[in-house]
Amino acid sequence: MPRVRLGWIVLIASVVASGSGWASPKKQPPAAAFEDPCLDDACTNHALDGFRAALAAQRSHTAKHPLRISYFGDSLTADDEITHELRRELQAELGDGGPGFVFAVAPHRLCQHRALARIVGEGWTSYGVSTIVPPDHLLGLGGTAEGDGVIRFVPTAKTVRSVDVHYLAQPHGGSFDVTADGSVVAHVATAADHKEAAFIAAEVPEGTKRIELRASGRVRLFGVALEGPTGAVVDNLGIVNATAKQMRNNILDDHLHNELDHRASDLVVVMLGTNEAEWLQAKTAGMTEHEKLFGELLATIRRTHASCLVVSPLDQIDWRDDKMPPRTSVPAMVEAQRRAALANGCAFWDVYTWMGGKGSSMGWYNRGLVAKDFQHPTSQGAEMLAAALHAGLTN
Repeated sequence: MPRVRLGWIVLIASVVASGSGWASPKKQPPAAAFEDPCLDDACTNHALDGFRAALAAQRSHTAKHPLRISYFGDSLTADDEITHELRRELQAELGDGGPGFVFAVAPHRLCQHRALARIVGEGWTSYGVSTIVPPDHLLGLGGTAEGDGVIRFVPTAKTVRSVDVHYLAQPHGGSFDVTADGSVVAHVATAADHKEAAFIAAEVPEGTKRIELRASGRVRLFGVALEGPTGAVVDNLGIVNATAKQMRNNILDDHLHNELDHRASDLVVVMLGTNEAEWLQAKTAGMTEHEKLFGELLATIRRTHASCLVVSPLDQIDWRDDKMPPRTSVPAMVEAQRRAALANGCAFWDVYTWMGGKGSSMGWYNRGLVAKDFQHPTSQGAEMLAAALHAGLTN
C-alpha cells in the first residue's frame, strides 16, 4: 500500500447512522481531507504537488496560463452546480480565467455550463459517451458534434482572450471559421488523409462578447477552451448517465490521452460511480471489473502528468425498497476507487465518510441538502461539497 499524506483530518463521530451533526446549510462544512499518495520511494513527491505548484504560481503572479481544473463526472456534476461553485470560489481569489473547456454541443440535453450561454444552430448531430457513440469512438473529452452550421458562445465575463478549438481532421472534411464579435480570427480546413485530433488556437480582442464557430461542409468539433491570460478555470466535463466503464470503453485510449495532454490541466478530478452504485453489488465480479476499468481510466489521465484527484461516490439510500436501506454497494465502491486511485498516483477524497457514512444521505435529505432520490445534491448540498473541496485544495 503506497504511503499517503493526509491533509485536513476530519473526525466524524455519531453522525453515521443518524445523519445528524455538521451537515446543515447554516454551518461551514469541514474541509476535504485528501489521501495524497507518494509518487516515489523516498516520498519526496506527492500526487497533488503539481497542482499545489500551479496554485502557488498563480498566487505569485508568475503563471503563464490560468489555473486549470478539468472535472469529469456524471449527473452529480453535469448541471455544473458543484463545478460552478468551485469555479466561483477559485475565481474570487485568483481572478476570472474564463469558462475553460466547453463541449461544442452538449453531449446530453441536461448538461450545462453556467459560465456562458451556448446557442447551437441547426445542422448538428451530437454524440456523447453515455448517449450515441460514433463508430470511430473519437469523442474528445466525452462529447462531439458533427455537421455544419453555427455554434455561438457568450461568456458571462468579458475576460476571454484566447480560443482553442478541439476538432477532428478527417478525409473529406469541411472548414470552419472562428469569429469574435463577428470578425474572423481563424479559418480552418479540416480535410486530411486520415482521422486524427487537431487543434487551432487564436487570440481574441479584449472585451469580446460573442465567439462563434461557423462550419461549412462535414466538420467534427469536440469543443473549445475559452480562457483569459490568468486566473482560474474549471472545465465541467460531467455527463448525465456517464460511468467509468463508458469513459474507459467508449473513447479510444490514445485519443483521450491526446485530448487531455493538449488541454494541459493542472488538476484532473474524477467523480464517477453514482450510476454504477445502483446496480453493482459489493464483492462481486461487477465491482471487481469497476475497480479495474476505473484504474485503467486513471492510468490514462496520469500519462498526461497532470495531478489527479478521485472524489468518491456519496452515500445513497435505496428508496425503491420499503425499508429504505443504505446501499451496501457504496462503501464497497469507495474502497475499490480508493485502491485504484492510490495505485495510480491519484489523490483520493472519501466523500462518503466526510458526509457521515452509512445512511447519512437520509440526514442530508432532511436538511434539504440532497434530492428525494437520495443521490443528487440540491443547490445547497452542491455548495457545501464545493466549499469543502475548495478549502481542501487551497488551504
